[in-house]
Amino acid sequence: MESADVTKEHPKEEIKDKEHAEEAKPAKEKKEKKEKTEKKKKKEKVEETTDAAKLRAKLEKLDAKIDDLKAKKQEIVVRLLQLEKEATANAAADQAAPPASG
Repeated sequence: MESADVTKEHPKEEIKDKEHAEEAKPAKEKKEKKEKTEKKKKKEKVEETTDAAKLRAKLEKLDAKIDDLKAKKQEIVVRLLQLEKEATANAAADQAAPPASG
């Protein structure tokens, strides 16, 4: 009899857990939305900036990011060309090799 009582309690606990999970989920979404709007407000628009030093610093920061991205792009292009060259060489080798017949 005791095992039957234990079995009855489990579904109720699962239902409660699901209810609590649903309640917590919307609160998290609201918090994320608040953070996003605060970040947008904190960013100073270029049009509103009147300090030349700040604009120069932003420009240098962007240039550094662009240079990093260009370097990454170059690495990817080199690797891609290398892989394509290997694939072409493998395909040519497969065509040149006579099929093995038994």
